Amino acid sequence: MQPDWGLTGTEDRMSTVMNQPEKVHAGLAGGRSGIRPMALGAVLLVAIVGWIFREPVRARLSKGPTLHNSAPPASDLEELIASAPSKTAAIVEAWNTGRIVHREVAIRQIAQSQSKTAPLPTELEAILLAGTLDPDLNVREAAFSGLMIWSHAAVPALALRQLTDKDPDIRRLGLEFLRRSNDSLVANSVIPLLDDAQPDIAALALHTLGRWAGRNFGVKLSDAVAILNDQTGLKEFKPESFAKVRVAAVEAKAWWQANGPTNTLPLPAVSGPTSNPIRRIAAGDFDLAALDGKRFRLSSLRGKVVLINFWTTWCTACVGELPALIELRRRHGSELVILGISLDNLADSHGHVGGHETPPGEGSDAHDGDDHHHEDHAPALKDIRRKVEATAKRRGINYPVLIDAYNEVGGRFNGGELPTTVIIDKEGFVRRRFVGPRSVAVFEGMVAEAAQPVALLAPSPR
Repeated sequence: MQPDWGLTGTEDRMSTVMNQPEKVHAGLAGGRSGIRPMALGAVLLVAIVGWIFREPVRARLSKGPTLHNSAPPASDLEELIASAPSKTAAIVEAWNTGRIVHREVAIRQIAQSQSKTAPLPTELEAILLAGTLDPDLNVREAAFSGLMIWSHAAVPALALRQLTDKDPDIRRLGLEFLRRSNDSLVANSVIPLLDDAQPDIAALALHTLGRWAGRNFGVKLSDAVAILNDQTGLKEFKPESFAKVRVAAVEAKAWWQANGPTNTLPLPAVSGPTSNPIRRIAAGDFDLAALDGKRFRLSSLRGKVVLINFWTTWCTACVGELPALIELRRRHGSELVILGISLDNLADSHGHVGGHETPPGEGSDAHDGDDHHHEDHAPALKDIRRKVEATAKRRGINYPVLIDAYNEVGGRFNGGELPTTVIIDKEGFVRRRFVGPRSVAVFEGMVAEAAQPVALLAPSPR
């Protein structure tokens, strides 16, 4: 007799299963047929939810990297703001990063994102008001344009602040917006510009006073237009422009003294959300090698004013500006650090790397006969370096020239328009950023200004 292990029932069931496989398979198939629709339904539900919320999810995933990227494409920031649940909050967040590219995109997006017939949100109004005194000239221009869209009452008084700036482009900016105000109370503040070193600014001041006075002082704006010199790439005034403007200025000052208003428009008190509107921008840090191999780290230059000039050998205006920078370096010696950062390795607006035209003798070598003008035949970095070295030697550049091969620094300072200049103070904050050449006198004024501490300036968020 076999022992009873209590498994008889189990053995019987196993025997049944083994002897009737077709029933087992049918049962399993029936189970799977019940599970499969549920699984497919769950997958479909997830897909539908993902499709519905794809943009918010994608925006959230891309938001962090884009905001923290020191040199993102402007289009990425524009898309980020456009797709945000609150465009106002997105603009404020981009502005508060304190980064050059982010701030310019943010302030330009104010006009793009808001209804022109609705009141301007307080947060955005504060950005526009602060922007009128920004170190970045592009930001100032966008700020005034935005305020004009909403016919802001502070425009005339804020424009007045521009008239004493050391940069002629900023003085011109202030005059342009004062002219639109039609407020003769600002006239006495415009009078000093009749003697401006720039004849076009003096002519603009004459034209502005003439509009308010209802008379013509004998000078048209076309009488003092700077003409582009094809050889130097710089704008120059004809000698007769200076003479004609000076004669008209004497007449205008005499007439205005006898007939003009004695009251002036006071500058507005700055309070509330616009208090302490000037924000310094932290320059951050970078490390690039000069042509001679010496490395320059921006943070190691603290205690000195640093002037960074982004340029290329094929940019006519850039090359035309070199004598002013060379003279500036000669006058100030080691107390001023000038860094010429070449962006020759980047594609120009036509997609060409290395530039479309090189002046005769600039970087010519055995490779110059090749067609380097198309991106498929882009020159190697060593050829770019050789070309920059040849230009630096030929032009007598007496300050370090660095090559930003991958646009790491140029992208951060939005140096795509050439030439772009950035002036950094002794504490490592951006005091000036502007596009276009300047004279030695203008550079000296800006450098002297950057050498002075500004206790009233508050650093923007890093």
